[in-house]
Amino acid sequence: CLATLIIMLVGDTYTLINYVSFINYLCYGVTIMGLIVLRWRKPKIFRPIKVNLLIPITYLAFWAFLLIFSLYSEPVVCGIGLIIILTGVPVFFLGVYWRNKPKCVNRLIESLTCWGQKLCFVVYPQCEGAEEE
Repeated sequence: CLATLIIMLVGDTYTLINYVSFINYLCYGVTIMGLIVLRWRKPKIFRPIKVNLLIPITYLAFWAFLLIFSLYSEPVVCGIGLIIILTGVPVFFLGVYWRNKPKCVNRLIESLTCWGQKLCFVVYPQCEGAEEE
């Protein structure tokens, strides 16, 4: 959120669209790569939709071309996009990977979660102060 607020202060909508476009394309490609890796490593697991591997491989070929072209034509925008993605790494380690957190950190995370849910009108019933039905 902090990175998004800083980017919004830039004021140039075109640059903001470029940041978001690069991040989206990068995430889509990594997702398709994950699909191919899972199909290769775990071929027997249940899949509600199973497509021929030629489709994701073709998509990855076009994706790689677009990504390389983006990196070549606008390296600064792509670099800032990567930095925006990497701002999520500390959040992952603090919120997910670190299992034995002190109670004060757990309380802080829970209160921030509850505050964010109330702010976005998506309050989960387990949140303190929420009315039970």
